[in-house]
Amino acid sequence: MRPVKIVDLSQVLYNCMPLWPTQPNLLYEMLSNVPRDGSTMHIIRQMTTHSGTHVDVPLHFIVDGKSVDQLPIDNFVGEGLTVDLSYKKPREAITIDDLKVYENEIKPGDVLMLYTGWDKKFGFNPEYLFEWPYVIEETAEYLVEKKIKALGVDTLSVGGWDGQLPGHGPVTAKGSPARTHRILLGAGIILIESLRNLDLVLDGRKHRRAYFIYAPVAFK
Repeated sequence: MRPVKIVDLSQVLYNCMPLWPTQPNLLYEMLSNVPRDGSTMHIIRQMTTHSGTHVDVPLHFIVDGKSVDQLPIDNFVGEGLTVDLSYKKPREAITIDDLKVYENEIKPGDVLMLYTGWDKKFGFNPEYLFEWPYVIEETAEYLVEKKIKALGVDTLSVGGWDGQLPGHGPVTAKGSPARTHRILLGAGIILIESLRNLDLVLDGRKHRRAYFIYAPVAFK
């Protein structure tokens, strides 16, 4: 058997880490520790299902859509393709033309991972929190036609920022991020957001095939 390279694509979770700007902070604390209590245990005081690296399933945007526990586990593993979109600029849409470069490489049933390099900007800064490259509706429809299984991004969301906050406005997304989600999720495409280390998967290439595991906690 040839050596296999394994890459962790998930964010490390910690108190008050950068999240979607309108979400409550992730908060947890230690309940016990080995020297004092004989074992170590933590309790999560506050956490949304979108804290750190996570999946979006149909229920997120589709009325009566399936939740994680209603989907077969094989929905969350599969072979696929990582493509290099690191040339994309802040607030820039990811278009059909960006993906047509890899059209012959994208196969039906693929897990498609989009590497923008935005995980390198991780932190409390405008670029990471509001200005990432994003998938627009036409691109989402193209991916449905390609019959991919899942779509992963190293940004806070597949769609763009469409909120209003005192420290940042106006909306930076063109089109409707919610509609982008509905197009993809409505077709049964699982979304994986806030990834990291996709550059390690590419390993200097413009595209590369790999096998991905993105199984979430089975919340009902």
